Amino acid sequence: MRTVASSEMIDITALLAVLLIFFSIDIRSREPVQSHTWATRMFEWTSRVGGVCTAFALALGWVSHFLPDASSAIRTVLIAGPGSIGIACAIVLGVEMLWQRDRPDAQ
Repeated sequence: MRTVASSEMIDITALLAVLLIFFSIDIRSREPVQSHTWATRMFEWTSRVGGVCTAFALALGWVSHFLPDASSAIRTVLIAGPGSIGIACAIVLGVEMLWQRDRPDAQ
């Protein structure tokens, strides 16, 4: 695994911060309904899991800025793991936006 430069780590941290804002807006916009379908529950939990993983990766990335470069490969793996899960959840929620739109004729 290659070493991530300091400027690249800042870019990764910025991406994770934007993803965290996306997940927080997404989970707050979901309505609590008792009769959820399986797809609605799956997307709701995808948003929660993505938010938690992104927050964890963001916190590790922030701490990584202030640690010496002696063990950068370990820090990169610790950030890349939950960060990748967060990005995958964002992709799944992006796909949800394509198919879960309200149709004007369905009202």
